[in-house]
Formats: sequence, structure tokens, C-alpha cells
Amino acid sequence: MNATIQSRLLAVLGVVVLVAAWQFIAVVWFTRPSGESGSIPSPFAVAWSVIGDLGSPIYWNAIVATSMSALIGFGIGMLIALILGVVVMIVPLLEQFASQLGVLAACLPATAIAPIIVLLSPVGTRTVSILLATLAVFFPAIVGVLLGLRSAHPAQIDLVSAFGGGELMAVRKVRSVSAIPAILAAMKIGVPSAVLGAITGEYFIQGVDSGLGLLLVAKQYDGDYVGMWSVSVISAFTAALGYGIVALLGRFVAPWVSPEQAMRSSL
Repeated sequence: MNATIQSRLLAVLGVVVLVAAWQFIAVVWFTRPSGESGSIPSPFAVAWSVIGDLGSPIYWNAIVATSMSALIGFGIGMLIALILGVVVMIVPLLEQFASQLGVLAACLPATAIAPIIVLLSPVGTRTVSILLATLAVFFPAIVGVLLGLRSAHPAQIDLVSAFGGGELMAVRKVRSVSAIPAILAAMKIGVPSAVLGAITGEYFIQGVDSGLGLLLVAKQYDGDYVGMWSVSVISAFTAALGYGIVALLGRFVAPWVSPEQAMRSSL
């Protein structure tokens, strides 16, 4: 059997097993005596809820609002990582600083810094959502950029030097090309992280009435468990769609990079 077909069959089988286990747990342990869904509803109830929710413009507006915050945060995080990576190649002494900055961004607790961001930002803006998305993206981005720029073959760097080129020329001609697989892998990791950061920021946002995080809060206040799971599934599909777009973009930008090579670059 073809390896691709086999992997797809295993993926489908995994989904079927997951749904069956979800249904069993929901029915056996979380169905109320009245027959209503508990905190873990049936996957079929969630699926029907998702279909119904996607028929409402409120949910599409929320998806667009959260996606825009995630996209802006993703762009800012990647841009900072790329600039910092190039600076580190030119001034290697800054590598420790860049690495520590990435670790700091990953370790900052969102629930601790989000209220401070809200206090410092104008009411009605999505600043906290964008900044949390940026912080979520920055760590995988800076790691991927640094690993990628460092992956250039020494002989190629020596060749640039032999022709009188400096480190900036090496970055432009050699390192930037060798870094593409690692950067693509970092972007794939960064997209779901940006969506998660944007949704987390919407838990604290003020003066804004649209977003997946706001829908989650509303469903939580209403005690609508099926609705909460529906919004969570929609959020997961939004992140997966972003991941797929980046993967498709990578095939056009760097068709010579195989999925396996991109995966190895992220390890």
C-alpha cells in the first residue's frame, strides 16, 4: 500500500476513534438525568451547533475580527524575529540576548500582563489581543529564524568571504535561502499560536463586541456547554485553516522544500 494512502487511512481511523471515545464519555459520564448535555456534550450535538452557528453573521464577524488580530500579531512577531535574526548574524554577541528575549516572551504569563496592556491601551482597540498574539508567535519565530540562518553550509559562507562579501552579503545570498525550511516551519507553528494568543486577549479586551474569545465568554456566562464547544471547534478550524494557508504558501514560495525537510528543520 502506498505510504501516503496508508497515512491518510490512519488519520481517518484516528478521527473515528477520537469521535467514538468522545461520544462514549459524553453519554456515559456527562449526560444529565434529564437527558441534557453536560460539560462534555456529544460530538454530534457540537457538530450540529457548529453548522447552525456558521449560518449566523455574528460568528463570521467574530472569526474575521479574531483572525485579523492574529494576523497582525503574527506579522509583527515574525518581522521582529527576522530583523533580530539578521542583526544577530551581523553581531553574533547578541545571540544570547535574542534567545533570552524569545524565552522571556514565551514565559510571560498572559493573565498577568494582559490587564496591564488593557490599562495602557485605548478603550475600543484590540491592542491586548494583538500583543498577546505577537508574544505567542515570537518564541517559535526567533528559534526558527536563528536555526535557519545558522544552517548555511560553511563552504558557502567562505565562498562569499573569498569574493569580498561581508556577513550582510552572506545573509542575502546564502543564509536567507538556507533558512527557508526552518522559517516555514516556524510560521506553521506560529499561526495556531497567534490565534490562541488573539483569543486569550479577547478575554480581557474592553469596548469591543466581536471576537471568538468574546463568544466563549458569553457562552460560559450562559452555561451553554454545547455553544462553548462549538466556538472552540470553530476556533480550532480557524487555526487549522491558517496553518494550511501557510503550508500552501510555502509550496509556492519554496517548491523545493519537502514537508519532511520542513519538519526536520523544526526539530
